[in-house]
Order: sequence, then C-alpha cells, then structure tokens
Amino acid sequence: MTNNAFIALDFETANYKRTSICSVGMVKIVNHQLTESFHTLVNPNDFFSERNIQVHGIQQRDVLHAPAFNEVLPYMLDFIIDLPVVAHNAAFDMSVLHASLKAAHFDTPDLTYFCSCQLARRTVSSHRYGLKHMMDFYGLDFRGHHDALNDAKACAMITYRLLKHYPDLQTVLNVYGKKLRDKDAL
Repeated sequence: MTNNAFIALDFETANYKRTSICSVGMVKIVNHQLTESFHTLVNPNDFFSERNIQVHGIQQRDVLHAPAFNEVLPYMLDFIIDLPVVAHNAAFDMSVLHASLKAAHFDTPDLTYFCSCQLARRTVSSHRYGLKHMMDFYGLDFRGHHDALNDAKACAMITYRLLKHYPDLQTVLNVYGKKLRDKDAL
C-alpha cells in the first residue's frame, strides 16, 4: 500500500435495493493529489424509483446501454488495486458493494475501508456531518450533489482535510479501518 494513498468511492442506486447500482464514481488520491478518476453509469437491470430519480436524476433510459455491475467490477478492482477505500457514509456504500458482489456471485475482495462521516464526527466539531454540510464546514465549493463522481471528489476533499489531524493515513486505518468481510459491511 502506498503511503497517503486512498480511493474515495460513491454509489448511486436505482431504488431501495442495495443491488441496484446505477452509477459509480471513484477518485484516487496519491500523496495528497487527485491522480485519477473513474465514473460510469451502470445498468442495474431493475426498476428506478421516483424517489431515487428525484435524488440523483438518473433514469432507466440513461442506463439502457450502460454495462451491468458484473462488467464494471473488474475495472473497479483494477482502479482500487490494494488501496484503502473511503466513503462518506461507508455503511451505505459498503453494503451496496457487498450486496452487489453477492448477487453477482463474486467473491468478496480483501478490501480495507473507512468512513469519512464517522471520521469527521470524531475529529471536528460541526452541527451536521453530511457530505454537503462538511463541504460547507470546510468552505469548499460543492456542485452536483448525488452525482457519484462529484460525491467521490467531495469525499476525497473532506478526507484530505480530516487526515491533517492525524499523523498519517495508517494511524486512521489502525483505529477506524474495517474489512469488507466484516459483519458491519452487511
């Protein structure tokens, strides 16, 4: 694992099912620099709820020719390599990943993750800790909330600022890191 390197990840789903990924966004941070990004729409082969459409604006017609999760996963894993993954509200994103892996009959990869929302709660004093609220807390520009790539970038910016309160990323992982195989990921 490269020091000071991590992947910020965000999923959007088509409906209430954890297996209905319709968009994934990831950014790679190496030595405090955003070095790469990954984004794709995903065809969940499932229905889109009005509520979810209102949140992210993605509709069935947008994903008709998009790859299915089982086609996207190898590219995701190649992007992640062996780096730790951070998500804002990781309980949601990791449960989406775990459920989608199981539904597609993939083995669960050996993946370490942590939650930028939980890290924020333990590190800084704010009235609210949601993604938009933390962007406001740090005075960062935030456009395109609930766009998977924009949310991944926002998570990375928040995480970068939170990590300044700790000696290094490994210290955070030693305290807050979890394995995707953990029961907490379900």
